[in-house]
Amino acid sequence: MVPQPRSADQVFTAAGWLTAGGQMSLRVLEPAPGTALVEVVGEIDLGTARRLDAVLQARLPGRLDELVIDLSGVTFFSVAGLNSLLRARLLADAAGARLTVDAGRSRAVRRLFTLIPTDFDTVVNVRPVR
Repeated sequence: MVPQPRSADQVFTAAGWLTAGGQMSLRVLEPAPGTALVEVVGEIDLGTARRLDAVLQARLPGRLDELVIDLSGVTFFSVAGLNSLLRARLLADAAGARLTVDAGRSRAVRRLFTLIPTDFDTVVNVRPVR
């Protein structure tokens, strides 16, 4: 179960960004019907991954064909972030949705993907570098 965030853990900015602990910001957009885009900027570590989990868990129960997680603005990506993506995959599968991860040119995310002993893109659909 994902821990419930404390009120100090989240602040919405005027542009719709949700900050988590001051080191990660995210927002959810709907670029097309049935598609949710979660943009993440900053650091995904043990302290911020739980907020990402909570947002993904809240987003997936509704009718959704595809969930896209945009990590192109991530500057630090720990194993906790990787675990969040794996949990998102399980949630997406249970909801019948396709999960796509867009690492963009984030060196932090791509580096961790290359360190994993298996082909991560067989578990989670990873978009190629743009």
